Amino acid sequence: MKLQTQLCLLRWLIFLFYCPSCEPRKLEGYEFPVFSTESCPQNHAEWNERSSIINCTQSNGYTCLPNENFTELLEFCYVYPRILITKGICLYLYKRYSRVNSYNCSHFRYGCPDSNYFTSEVYNYPTCISIKYGCFLAEPSCERHNNNISKGNLPGME
Repeated sequence: MKLQTQLCLLRWLIFLFYCPSCEPRKLEGYEFPVFSTESCPQNHAEWNERSSIINCTQSNGYTCLPNENFTELLEFCYVYPRILITKGICLYLYKRYSRVNSYNCSHFRYGCPDSNYFTSEVYNYPTCISIKYGCFLAEPSCERHNNNISKGNLPGME
C-alpha cells in the first residue's frame, strides 16, 4: 500500500512538472513580468504559494488583479511590496504604464471593501477579482450584459 501511494504521488509530481498549461502564461507589453491566471489566490497560503512560483521577493510583492479591460486576471511581482487600498476601491493593472490603478466600487451591488486593506489581502474581497464580460460581476451593468449574453443576444442588437 505504501508503494502504491508513493507511485501515485510520483505520477502526480511528474504531471505537474511536465504540464505546460499548468505554468503561468507570460504576457508581453509590460515593464515587468506579468502572467495570465485563471483565478487569484483565495487565502494567505495560496497567496504565498503563487508568490513563490513567480519568484516575488520582499522588495517586489506578489499581486493578482484584473487587467484594464476587466477580461483577464493577472499575477505579477509589483514594484511596491504592499499597497494600502482605501475602502470603496478595487484595483486593476493599466498596461500602457504598467501601473496599478484604482476603480471606485461604491456602486457594486455587493462586496465592495468597507475598510482599508492591503493588496496582499485582496482575497478577502473576491468582488475585486471577480470579472467576466469586461466588467466586475458585482456591477449592476454587468448583470444586464450577462443576461444579454446568456439569452444569445449580442450587446447593442436588442
